[in-house]
Amino acid sequence: MTTTAAQTTDPTPRLAEFAATGRSTGSLSTAVNARTFDFVVAEPPSFGGTDEGANPIEYLLGSLNGCVTVVIETVAAELGITVLSVRTSASGTLDLRGFAGTADVSPHFQQLTLRLELTTPATPAEVAELKEQVLRRCPVYNLIKDAGVDIREEWTVRAAA
Repeated sequence: MTTTAAQTTDPTPRLAEFAATGRSTGSLSTAVNARTFDFVVAEPPSFGGTDEGANPIEYLLGSLNGCVTVVIETVAAELGITVLSVRTSASGTLDLRGFAGTADVSPHFQQLTLRLELTTPATPAEVAELKEQVLRRCPVYNLIKDAGVDIREEWTVRAAA
């Protein structure tokens, strides 16, 4: 049986700074550097781009998948829960009129679905605690939620064989 990790009331901020730089390479493409990693952000030909890389929205969805996976693994370890596998997918709907400036609608996601599939021997109570803490502690999830996006999570838990 795991014990619930106590919420901290530590009043001392522990700030961490993150940075990335970008340089336009023309045709709606950006060369990005983050630490020692280089990648391209680009638009598809249907938007006038070169399709050299994922577009900014696709990177955001990928960031959500990566962030929630890191938080699941971190919280599971803290709670002593074995998680044998994690699979995620994220998809969302934008109203392109916001980006185009042709209507008074937000350019960000109108709705986003996050699907998570865990394989774990954890009990339903342990999984419920894991889910609660993951959704509370995931920075990218909370950034999107705090923007007012309608986020729907679909959790599938598979028993470990």
